[in-house]
Amino acid sequence: MQTAQIQVLKKARRPSERVPTHVHVHEISVADGLEDAEAESEYNAALNEAIKGVQDAVIAINEYIEEIRYEIEDIESKDEK
Repeated sequence: MQTAQIQVLKKARRPSERVPTHVHVHEISVADGLEDAEAESEYNAALNEAIKGVQDAVIAINEYIEEIRYEIEDIESKDEK
């Protein structure tokens, strides 16, 4: 699920990288700057959370693989006896 979330976020791109759908000239206010910064912060938080989820899943998978290796070694050592 996190992998899909990462793909969606990357496809959507950072708010600061998005091309405006309509171009108009307006005065940039402090509120606009704060809104942009908040959107960027939310994007970064969502991306970091998804990446952390993938990293946690990889760690869990590696731990299961290690357990399986130990069980295989135990079975093989019992078969050799």
